[in-house]
Amino acid sequence: MRSLSIYLPSIICALALAPVALAQPAQDSGSPTVSSLAGNYRLAGVMETAAELQLDADGSYKWMLIVGSLDLYSEGKWTQVDGQVILGPHRFGKDTPVFALAGGYPWGSEEKDAAFVSETIRLKNRAKWQCAFLDTGGYYQSSDDHAATEGLTPLQRFDAAVKSERELRDAYEQAIAAYFARDPSDPDDNLEISARSARRDWGHAVSVLASSARAAGKTARYQPPSLPADCFFLTDYSSEYGGNEPGPRVDWREGVGIWVNRRERPDARLDIDAEFTFADGSVETANSHELGFAFVPAAEQRQLRSIKLTLRHEDSEYSSRFDVAPDSDARVYEVTLDNRVLIKPPFKELRLTISGDRLVPADGSGGAYLRRD
Repeated sequence: MRSLSIYLPSIICALALAPVALAQPAQDSGSPTVSSLAGNYRLAGVMETAAELQLDADGSYKWMLIVGSLDLYSEGKWTQVDGQVILGPHRFGKDTPVFALAGGYPWGSEEKDAAFVSETIRLKNRAKWQCAFLDTGGYYQSSDDHAATEGLTPLQRFDAAVKSERELRDAYEQAIAAYFARDPSDPDDNLEISARSARRDWGHAVSVLASSARAAGKTARYQPPSLPADCFFLTDYSSEYGGNEPGPRVDWREGVGIWVNRRERPDARLDIDAEFTFADGSVETANSHELGFAFVPAAEQRQLRSIKLTLRHEDSEYSSRFDVAPDSDARVYEVTLDNRVLIKPPFKELRLTISGDRLVPADGSGGAYLRRD
């Protein structure tokens, strides 16, 4: 088991396996049966390592191992073959409820802040798709001829910088126009790289213009190319492009939303779609993004009737629908996500050799699982 190296969140520690009360099966004189092997086991004989294994008579298992800062967890089906117990593959039960809906509560300042951040994330993600040339990435190698101003007076350098900035701004605008006129379904990214390179060259020309203006006692004047409003929300979109644009103006105090694992503040992206159905039959959808927070606008007279949540993870999809009782004060609903569904499988299978009432790892990693019940 020492070869199983994957770091999992500390939440796994909370998944300690409680012993399950099972009826004591009759002992067979021959090979152990599935019912006689069922029970709770603990790993012994391995220093600074804690591991528990629960084998249920219905063929399901839960396994946990902790060594240092490494926490591993797995659950699925187990079988008995040729004197061995075989765990795996890891499988979070499709019938296991992934979501649980808690009570609703009024919209507050914390939710207002989360709505602002969530909307910013959504707009930035859209901008990265629609205005990809503004994001970090590759460039074409370009010439530095516009910076060759040796031997010129400060005023001549300033005049040359003004001319260079205008020329490179025109080139940048042409590259932008070509980029937005492209076929988005075409995988060729040459136009994106060209626009990114033109942006870099124009930005450099602006810097040269600013420094030469200071040296000549002049004022550097330039106008950034016009861009769609969506582009203002890119992470690296500086104020010189966006002007005084402060970000998304959003106030969803009249909205409804869900907050998944609110107090945990997950830092992993949760791809959870929320579908809100109202009494008038209308349906609004939103995505949780990184915060686990999703919301839609809805006035108080639009009474919420149901919430459907869908999680997509590791090529699997988990959905739950909840009916909501009429409550004019409830604007946000807490949702609990069973984090076990997010766990990456620690192994394809784990083989344990049956030795009396002990289960010995077949990979030679040492120790043995001893029955606790």
